[in-house]
Amino acid sequence: MLLKMPRGRLLLVQKSASLWMPRRMHSNETRTSGMASRAGFFQFLGQITPICTVGGLFYTIDAHRRETEARRREEEARQREEQRAEEERQRPVRQIITSQVPAIVGDFMERLVLFQNLQQLILRPDENVDFFVLITGNHKVGKSHLVQRVLQGHQGVFRVTLQDGQTIDSALHGVLGVENDAAMVWAFAEAGKQLGHRPVLLIDIHERVTNIGTLNSISNFCKEFGFERKLAKVVVTASSAGTASFITGDDRRVDFFVPCFSLEELKKEKAQISKWYGKPVEDTDIDAVFNLTGGVVGDIEATFEQARNTGLPKALSDMKRKVQRDLQNYQCIDCSGGFGPGKVCLATWLAHQVAKSSFQQCFSSFELPFNPSQFGVTVRNLRAHPIYFDPESYAYCARSPFVHRELGSIKSAENLMKAARV
Repeated sequence: MLLKMPRGRLLLVQKSASLWMPRRMHSNETRTSGMASRAGFFQFLGQITPICTVGGLFYTIDAHRRETEARRREEEARQREEQRAEEERQRPVRQIITSQVPAIVGDFMERLVLFQNLQQLILRPDENVDFFVLITGNHKVGKSHLVQRVLQGHQGVFRVTLQDGQTIDSALHGVLGVENDAAMVWAFAEAGKQLGHRPVLLIDIHERVTNIGTLNSISNFCKEFGFERKLAKVVVTASSAGTASFITGDDRRVDFFVPCFSLEELKKEKAQISKWYGKPVEDTDIDAVFNLTGGVVGDIEATFEQARNTGLPKALSDMKRKVQRDLQNYQCIDCSGGFGPGKVCLATWLAHQVAKSSFQQCFSSFELPFNPSQFGVTVRNLRAHPIYFDPESYAYCARSPFVHRELGSIKSAENLMKAARV
């Protein structure tokens, strides 16, 4: 039942069981009993139960609409937050997937056999990879360039360079922007699923990295990440035998040595050397540079590029002074405590043995009171590199023909101290 109220509002009422009201009141009763009728009417109102008014109904609908809108906005905000969280979770995955080695600009020296061997080692099918690769060789010999050529155009090649005192885990956390190992492991695993193959993780160890904790962290990480969990194909490049000696593999490490260029190889690359030199290069020019650099391609390139501006004699003179500094640093080994924890003062003796051997053949011995790792650590710490260790031939070699001749004239520690007193 609807009752019309003031200002056009309607009242919906529910009639009480005990209420009776005449449909039509007699007119004379109305006239004589106006006050009583009004009192009865108000008494009637007190006996009905209001359900809602039209204005109240409008108010209820408006409140419901506002509540629905608020819930919708909350749901949209929640979905946006979840989307942002998922995008942040996927960010390191995309970073791994889209990573590539830099494009090679310009010409380069072709080392086809080395290229093919490293390519077969790194790019073999995932199911046949149960090891990590350790690439070694002299500083500036072309290790990084060779890896760059092998992985050119491949997606999912993630590179990290270690700083001294930094563990590999913390370095990866920083580069990927993750807070813990669990997030890092998930990112590499997810990247592998999306790529359809394991990503490649390149770890560069600069020659100046000497912290034992840093080097040990690489060894443990490579075995777990590359072998046990199989989350990535791990490739490590190290510039010295001393650095490489701390990265043990427990038969899970495959060594790949990048040797210096031979004189014959360099002369086959006259076209490339001429581009560095800025004019056609002669065999005698290559002979002169090789005599000092010994086939380290980075030094060869630097020498010919300097010669382009200053002339070859000046460039050779500067390179000779650099090599002589290495020889002087090497002479300090015996005075500084020798090789290894046993302080074996045999640097002069080793230099003379290398000088007595041919330049190509080097000096090999399995019965020395120090091992290649102790030798590598010592020369790395003193930055004394006239001699390097070749793991393939297990021999100690002179860096260049010039160094090979000079090694025989290195004085013993005793003579050096006498000369210093004089």
